[in-house]
Amino acid sequence: MNRTRLLALSAVLSLFVATGAVAGPTISSNTAPGVNFGAYKTYQWVQISPSSNPVIQQEIVASIEQSLASKGLVKADSGDMKLVLTTGVQSQTELESWGRWGLQTSTYTYSTGQLSIDAFDGKTNQALWHGQATETINPQKPDMNKINQAITKLMATFPTTIPGAPPAK
Repeated sequence: MNRTRLLALSAVLSLFVATGAVAGPTISSNTAPGVNFGAYKTYQWVQISPSSNPVIQQEIVASIEQSLASKGLVKADSGDMKLVLTTGVQSQTELESWGRWGLQTSTYTYSTGQLSIDAFDGKTNQALWHGQATETINPQKPDMNKINQAITKLMATFPTTIPGAPPAK
């Protein structure tokens, strides 16, 4: 392979690596059709999954509560909306065969963190909204900046309750 092709290949590969590093968390959300989120003024936590790191868990809850407050919701003992928070870590393993006839194998192990929030109507218990953020993490060294970025991106999809505010993305 000549030097020009090698440099072009290196540039393309570095672009893929850089893009993957900046991609951030994978976000998904679903809203029940026809729900008037303007009717909800208060919320309450009904379940928060246990965590091996209670300090990080408290910071996650505080970040979510701050986002909910910016959307016009107030925490209450008996809220119009019930919230469930689930967090977890799953170990993933990938195998890659390479070389002549795939005789060489490389194994990659990594951890995926997941944060899910579910919102239910406080009276009927009907599901209103589900949001989930997933990202590769290091469970031994939680990165609160990364977690807050994931929460910010996730909560941007939560429907607003403030009249006249821009809709969720």
